[in-house]
Amino acid sequence: MANLLQGRYRLSGLRRRPAGLPPNIEPIAADLCDEAAVAQALAGRHVDYVVITLTPGERTEQRYRAVYVDGTRNLLSALAGQPKVLFVSSTSVYGQDAGEPVDETSEALGSGFSGRVLCEAEQQVLDSGLPATLVRFSGIYGPGRERLLRLVREGKVDVGGAAQWTNRIHADDCARVLAFLLDRWQSGIRPQRCYVASDTRPVQAGEVWQWLAAELAQADPLAGIHWQRQAATGKRCDSSLLQREGFHYRYPDFQSGYRGLLPGKNRQPE
Repeated sequence: MANLLQGRYRLSGLRRRPAGLPPNIEPIAADLCDEAAVAQALAGRHVDYVVITLTPGERTEQRYRAVYVDGTRNLLSALAGQPKVLFVSSTSVYGQDAGEPVDETSEALGSGFSGRVLCEAEQQVLDSGLPATLVRFSGIYGPGRERLLRLVREGKVDVGGAAQWTNRIHADDCARVLAFLLDRWQSGIRPQRCYVASDTRPVQAGEVWQWLAAELAQADPLAGIHWQRQAATGKRCDSSLLQREGFHYRYPDFQSGYRGLLPGKNRQPE
């Protein structure tokens, strides 16, 4: 995202180890889980926009709570003035699991501990008194996020889940969504309270696996299995609000996104 914003915003990044930040981002070193360290690092700083994008590091409820709930609270309490906040969340806040469509108006009940913790963190942001928008991304894939390709290559997909509805978004489009919302805010158009950010085509897992296997010249992992007869599970994420407001996906479906990750295919430039 830094490349998309370069030249139009002055960028700073707060991380526990900021050495890995791009060179056009001013590094700020602090552990978000350390309230005093965050307050000290941000003392005297006035910012216009804050994008909160967190990584728990391990998939446990304790760590999710420490990072998403405590870390978010620490950051919000250290901010001076009235900066505008984009909080990166996940569609895991939706617990629907029978193939239902979900959008920004759907009830967020939480799916597992991750969804429940994220719901709590989201509410903290909305209750902060700051102008804030939630961005709920679905499954992110792209360079460095190629787990599904590996599973298909190794023939290790869970064939019992072939009828599950899946939702995904390419990492490049994640960055473009955030830049799009920041630019709208900069131009005087306040974003909505919440956005579902997923590509334009929810799809059942079996279709994705079979397409990838064919593209990789692998054996069909579902050969002989009538997975279309299985009861559908999962949810179908509807991102039409973003599209109505003028956002255009570079990778509107899984085929366009995964082609650039396959051997011998050219990835589109950012």
